[in-house]
Order: sequence, then C-alpha cells, then structure tokens
Amino acid sequence: MLTDPWVARIYHDDRPRGYIDHPAITYYGAYVGSDVAGVLLAIENTPEDIGVHVALRRWATPHGRALGHLFINAVFADHTVQRLTAEVLGTLPSAANYCRRLGFEDEGVRRNACRVDGRLTDVVMLGLLRDQRAQ
Repeated sequence: MLTDPWVARIYHDDRPRGYIDHPAITYYGAYVGSDVAGVLLAIENTPEDIGVHVALRRWATPHGRALGHLFINAVFADHTVQRLTAEVLGTLPSAANYCRRLGFEDEGVRRNACRVDGRLTDVVMLGLLRDQRAQ
C-alpha cells in the first residue's frame, strides 16, 4: 500500500511527502476490493488521545463513511484510547464535514496555525469521545 504512487504524493504541512517512520504513527490502508482507496493515520498524541489524518482518493468518496467507521472501530479496539482528535485545515471544509458525519464534534479553531501554499490558515479542531461514538 505504501508503495502506491498516489500514497507517495500525500503530505501534511511542511513534512516531506510519503511515509513517516515514527513509532507514534500507525498507517491503516483503506481498500475497496484490491484497490487502494486511501490511507488513514493514527498518531498517538497520548495513549488516551489519538490524532486522526485521512486521505481518500476521489473515487472512494462513496465508501468514505464505511471506511471511516472501520478505522474508528479499529482505533477504539485499544481500550486505553478515550478520544480521537482531528485537526482539519480551514481550507478543507468538506474534510471537516466528513469528520462531523463520522460523529466528531467541533472543539474550536486554532487561528493561523498552519501554512498552505505559503499562506497561514486556520485549523479546525474536532473530537470524538469513546462513549459518544456511534456503535
């Protein structure tokens, strides 16, 4: 999955494109059949709080909710995890709406917290607590 050319183009902030080798990051491949539909990252902020980053291919959008719920259930399978945190660029309102459809709730905005194409942009903070998630 990580060798797929589409995955190699994914990057965040000023980090290099491609795979990030770090013990706090777990990659989940999203597949529809045998095709790579996207990649989902679980980033351990603390053992109780897992940061979430999602990148789905455009053609996989109809499968997005199902893939998101599978990912959420996989992360919450670790009973230590109490919450998921999604930090969404203010320039991506559809990504924030995707998180809301998965049950995430708005928790605030970090103003001018990230650069996109050299310009400062806000980051929308969303959270999903273990006991509030849809089963």
